[in-house]
Amino acid sequence: MNMEYLKTVWTLLFHTPYHDLVTPVFDHSGEYEYQRGLHFEQLALCEHYHVFMQKNVLQMAAPVQIDHSPMSSSNSRNAMWYFLRSALRGHPEAEFKMGIGYLNGQLGLDRNYDKAEQWLKKAAQDGHPDAKRCLYDAYSELAFS
Repeated sequence: MNMEYLKTVWTLLFHTPYHDLVTPVFDHSGEYEYQRGLHFEQLALCEHYHVFMQKNVLQMAAPVQIDHSPMSSSNSRNAMWYFLRSALRGHPEAEFKMGIGYLNGQLGLDRNYDKAEQWLKKAAQDGHPDAKRCLYDAYSELAFS
């Protein structure tokens, strides 16, 4: 077999862009930060689910004293910071998540319609498919409320 062919196959099978030290993949795209944000968002959702199950379902089955200390929001905070870092690098999905977070008061953010509008407009300009619809819905809701 041709040695060059084997090198090409080897490279395609075992070389990932994550190990390429010459040209880092995630320098300017913000995709890495966005993926980290999704990870921490999922961890925060799991925490909320477990607290809900402890408070509502498990108490009915076996009334045991459960510590109801306030839940740590470090995962929500980390998700928000990673989404912000990614959005500042121009990632449209992260910009959309920041806009929705400000619009609905999610990700540990307070409701702020000005910032929500800013992030949703930026996401729409960067080509996010749902950003324009969310802006239109938010404008309609504010106009008719």
